[in-house]
Amino acid sequence: MENVNDDLLLEILTSGCDERVFISETTNANKYHLNPIKFEKLLHRGSCTCGTLTTDAYKVGQEFLKNYGDSKYESILKNQTLRLKAMLIYKSMDFDVFYGPSGSDLMYLPLLFQCIIDPNKKIINIVSCPEELGSGSKAAAEGLYFSEWSQYGKPLPIGKNVSEKVKSEVFYLPARDENGNIVDRNQAIRDLINQFPEQLIIGNLVFGSKSGIKDDLAIIDEFRDGIMWVVDMCQFRTDRKLIHDLICKGAMISITGSKFYQAPPFCGALLVPKYWSEKIKDKDASILETYNSLFTSYDYPLEFEKMRENLPKFKNIGLRLRWEIALCEMESFLAFPQEKSNALIRRWNQVVIGRLAQSDLFRLMPDIELTNDSIISFMVIKNGVALNNKELKILFDYLVLNEHEGIENFNRVFLGQPVQYGEKSFIRLAIGSYSIRKQLMNNQFNPKSDIAFIQVIENAVKKLFP
Repeated sequence: MENVNDDLLLEILTSGCDERVFISETTNANKYHLNPIKFEKLLHRGSCTCGTLTTDAYKVGQEFLKNYGDSKYESILKNQTLRLKAMLIYKSMDFDVFYGPSGSDLMYLPLLFQCIIDPNKKIINIVSCPEELGSGSKAAAEGLYFSEWSQYGKPLPIGKNVSEKVKSEVFYLPARDENGNIVDRNQAIRDLINQFPEQLIIGNLVFGSKSGIKDDLAIIDEFRDGIMWVVDMCQFRTDRKLIHDLICKGAMISITGSKFYQAPPFCGALLVPKYWSEKIKDKDASILETYNSLFTSYDYPLEFEKMRENLPKFKNIGLRLRWEIALCEMESFLAFPQEKSNALIRRWNQVVIGRLAQSDLFRLMPDIELTNDSIISFMVIKNGVALNNKELKILFDYLVLNEHEGIENFNRVFLGQPVQYGEKSFIRLAIGSYSIRKQLMNNQFNPKSDIAFIQVIENAVKKLFP
């Protein structure tokens, strides 16, 4: 492409996905109050389906579009898949990569796989931590349309069944109890598996939810045969060894490049072990025709011809652009020794938790030591009472929509949106790969901006809720 200006870059970045990141003509921002190309002076500490470019990502996006042509689409897809595999695999393992615009789209795939393997049989779909997954994941788990727009740029009947041929019963296992404590869900999973011995079962676990919750993955070893395990790692805040171990155990892994690796949303992928992909590769996959408003033939591995022939050959350039940005960031981050990046994340965690603990306005969520170090979840307290979800949304909007003083090199901020559990709610600060590796490059840990950010939150709470 010639003349890759910011308007074209923005248009393609926000294409091939759903309405959550469409840019409003009125505000010039999406529903999260961000515009992907307006990243200057923004301190990003979010962990949700939103994000902007970074200085490096902007250059990658420009270069990608300058060299893009429709005739290159298939070779770009092959290259991106090979690069993703090269970063994640060991010689002793292999897997296939299925793509989708978002993590929620990936929830449909195990349902389809089970239907291909054993048609017309009811599926028991167990979903852990539903309140801390993507906003559309619950609807997708039930086989419903979760968004108003498809990657084709066409309207969808949100809330309606995608296919009458997919028959599933969904069981949700909450992440936290009413006091915010993390629940041990393993016994509930065991009970459900034992309750339905003759049914097809999908076990959706989480390793790194919105607040960093990690399921006890040992449950996979207890039930290795017959259960289709899927581990949601869409935050992608994990070491590669765990990915290797799970693939070797036959567990599928859903990832996105838009959380920890700070690429623009949406760029999702499901890593499918050969144990499962070989079971579906050459079977009748005509059921995919009922999902042709959601998936394209290029979302499936190129060698899976029987599956791909049931889907339109739509080239989602936006998805390839977002994955290119994600892969470049992943390659840059993973070039640093893992022990160094993990040590910096741990130091960041300690400093931020220490600063939050100094204030009467904040209270850390229970069991925070059981969550991922790169996400810190906390309640906001005013007059001895925690702010509710509605109040936290007011705080979130104020923080993101306004400019702030006192943060070196930044005048805007972004943080994780409020997460509701029962009648209560909390917010999050999360550090991403770009911020980490910039400090690693300078050989200097610098938490000053995060400390100042917390002061900005304090000031906002006092102003909004006197």
